[in-house]
Amino acid sequence: MVFALDGEQLLDDLEKLATFSEPGGKGINRIAYSRIDRAGREWIEAQMRALGMQVRVDAMGNTIGSYPGSDLSLAPIGMGSHTDTVRDGGKYDGALGVIGALAVVRTLHTAGVKTRHPIEIINFSAEEATLPGATFGSRGMVGALPANILEQLAWDGRPSAQHLQEAGYDPAAIADAVRPVGALAGYLELHIEQGGVLDEAGIPVGAVLGIVGIRRYEVTFHGYSNHAGTTPMASRRDALVLAAAFITRVNEMAVRRGMVGTVGSLQVYPDVANVIPGRVDLTFEIRSLDDSVLDAAAAELEAHLSSAGASFKEISHKTPVPSDAQVLAAVKAASDELGLKHQEIASGAGHDAMCIAKIAPMAMIFVPSQNGVSHSPDEYTEPQDCVNGARVLLGALLRLDATLDASG
Repeated sequence: MVFALDGEQLLDDLEKLATFSEPGGKGINRIAYSRIDRAGREWIEAQMRALGMQVRVDAMGNTIGSYPGSDLSLAPIGMGSHTDTVRDGGKYDGALGVIGALAVVRTLHTAGVKTRHPIEIINFSAEEATLPGATFGSRGMVGALPANILEQLAWDGRPSAQHLQEAGYDPAAIADAVRPVGALAGYLELHIEQGGVLDEAGIPVGAVLGIVGIRRYEVTFHGYSNHAGTTPMASRRDALVLAAAFITRVNEMAVRRGMVGTVGSLQVYPDVANVIPGRVDLTFEIRSLDDSVLDAAAAELEAHLSSAGASFKEISHKTPVPSDAQVLAAVKAASDELGLKHQEIASGAGHDAMCIAKIAPMAMIFVPSQNGVSHSPDEYTEPQDCVNGARVLLGALLRLDATLDASG
């Protein structure tokens, strides 16, 4: 059965949520655990209750709305995303996933339909990297936060614990938010792509194959500082020249291996116009959905660094998180049923779904971002694409409700 989803209400809800923003900014400003972030979350809670959902907030500040199912033996199917933003962000990143999930439950509630599985809408806290490491709330939900997370500093230089306390949460109780494997029968997340692949191709739906792995390094190139006017070219050991060759290698290697690689920061010492650089510090990262590609790329770049006499260390190692085949198949089938063309796509950015994969099978649905812009006031997704994404979310949910086994 195909249900009529109220697209106008969905779009109106997106606009209403966008009004919860600190005044004076260039975009949307709902920084995690801030007063305005909490106000926006409370508005979401009110929408959940209006749909007959029971609402609880866990020790990390994750909001969980529960809609009953007909079979009490089944674990819930989860949907959701986050409503916190980066500074001067857009109104679609994260928000569409939460508002789209509300639209799905509203559709079922209006039709008087009860699924076999209970349904949960989860509005995760602090997904953006305003707190250490990003996906703060979803990592807390699956027990993946490091032991020293409360002492680590947030965007404003204050410890994470202080942000939790000011929002009314007990930092000592964050372990209470952890949920076990099987707590959800499955998880679906609707999100804007945040890149330009779908927009450029004119394809309305992305069936997300998984979330890429990321390896990040710190590197130091060692040269010798000397007078730039009196030192012959053949006698120099210029650390910046060594670094430049490596930067070019990262770019060439990423293109050749079908992945992405980025040198994101660079410091030159002594940073004086007439002195040969004696040292260069940089960071680089590589991303791919294939761990074997990451292994090969890392080995190639490490060999280059060793031959250049550079010192280096890996500072972050996140493995790829593939989507669950059954959940992904439900996304594709829902898209096909609606007559919406879809494209398989990898997520180059992290999302709450990659954390929830530790406790439940998951997949994501992408919709186009105009010109590939995100984390910006210029972030924009066409209204029809927002509605289409929610319709696919509804269809995928209903398919999973019918096919996921009773063991959850």
